[in-house]
Amino acid sequence: MALAGVLAVSACSGEGGEQDKKYTTPSTLCGISLDPELLDVFLPGGDSVSVKSSTPNGGTKRCELIVDGNVSLRQTQTWWGKGESAATVAAGYDKMEDGQITDDDRYLYSGTGAVGKTTTLCKSPDHPDQTLYAVIQVFTPDRSDTGAMKRLITAYTKALGESGACG
Repeated sequence: MALAGVLAVSACSGEGGEQDKKYTTPSTLCGISLDPELLDVFLPGGDSVSVKSSTPNGGTKRCELIVDGNVSLRQTQTWWGKGESAATVAAGYDKMEDGQITDDDRYLYSGTGAVGKTTTLCKSPDHPDQTLYAVIQVFTPDRSDTGAMKRLITAYTKALGESGACG
């Protein structure tokens, strides 16, 4: 009986755990430095990771973390009108179901997605009447963690607001 318990624990601990990640989690997303541990929670095991960047329009920059050929996480930097809120922006993206809003209305986060609003100090001559938002979406099955997502969106949004994107 004790052996069955040990085998069950061993089998569960190997599933999706650190030991089956044969890649190094990137420390930047769309040019923004980030603690890789904040991303690890949402990434599956696998052999390789790559980052694909795109600019779908003049005000949006997107990076996808791809593990073994599948999009696991998407980060988007996007400019929205100054009167918008994190909740309004979140309505335009998947993975925001049951999102919680922080008291200051700057962040909306769920277990699999989040939106963060940079401060009013973040300005761009290309987008004079807009505010820069960070959007994170997790596409890895069974990788939902509300607390970890709140930490990730808060850290990423802060770093984004202090970056050259706010220029």
